[in-house]
Amino acid sequence: MRFSIIIPAHNEEMDIAATLEALLALDYPDREILVVDDSSDRTPETVGGYARQGVRLIHPGGGGRCEARNLGIREASGEVVVILNADVLLPADFLRRLTYHYENGADYVLVDANVANRQFLFPRYVHCVSEIFYSRAVDCNFANMDWTEGFSCRRETALKAGLFPTGFPVPIGAGEDGFFGRGLRRIGAKKVIDLSLEVACVAPASFRRYWATRQERGAGWAQVHRFLDRWPWWKILLWNGLKTAKAAVWLTTLAPALWTCLQAARHSDRGLKDLGPFFYAYAVEQLAGLVGAWQATFALMEMERLRSELR
Repeated sequence: MRFSIIIPAHNEEMDIAATLEALLALDYPDREILVVDDSSDRTPETVGGYARQGVRLIHPGGGGRCEARNLGIREASGEVVVILNADVLLPADFLRRLTYHYENGADYVLVDANVANRQFLFPRYVHCVSEIFYSRAVDCNFANMDWTEGFSCRRETALKAGLFPTGFPVPIGAGEDGFFGRGLRRIGAKKVIDLSLEVACVAPASFRRYWATRQERGAGWAQVHRFLDRWPWWKILLWNGLKTAKAAVWLTTLAPALWTCLQAARHSDRGLKDLGPFFYAYAVEQLAGLVGAWQATFALMEMERLRSELR
């Protein structure tokens, strides 16, 4: 069985080398590594340095992460594709252990993920909130879980599910995983979850990068509501307003936000000492997401207005 590992990359010069080193250390020889990159930093030069070791660099057409993933899947020669972010580190036996599931009929496989740089506040918060999500997923028998870091899928299944959403005026920045997961469920793809398989990821540690990723996620949901859900503007504005009101109530009354942070702190090695720091990380997350949602909403409204005037 051949695996194709696909990594969409955009300005990942800080992380991509460690990711590629981990991939080259995999103990499974029948695999290829495809980096689909549209960076403006030195990521292409870093990736190019691994060309002699079989790493292939592909340049997409500027359509964002969804286009990069789709291009990688189409270019892949493997029966199974593994789709990674540029900051995910695979254990050496990852592909060998995945083989068992695909040989026994799996169409896609979900695994466990741990944030590696938990010595920093924001990554530690992200990890602990993720642990809450996994705990709830276990309670619900993983019914609504269709994506994890270290995701893998049969290539033909991904094609049949319709790939990731593209073709919109701006690339979707978040929420595309859920769309793809719904496609997998629609065609009846067989899901396998193996939490004994763990990957490591590096989360943004600085305020600037943490804010940027949370802001992008908020913008992505506004895009999803407009492009995929086809919501009218009044509904998107109402949704943004309700999210803003909820965040304001939670942050000013403290109790709901602190409850969320208390649950997260229970998964931290520092325990309740992280309650205050996690509240800070939670507040930044909420504010950044709202800023991203409102900015994207107004930008899309203006873009559609201008396009309408040009017709």
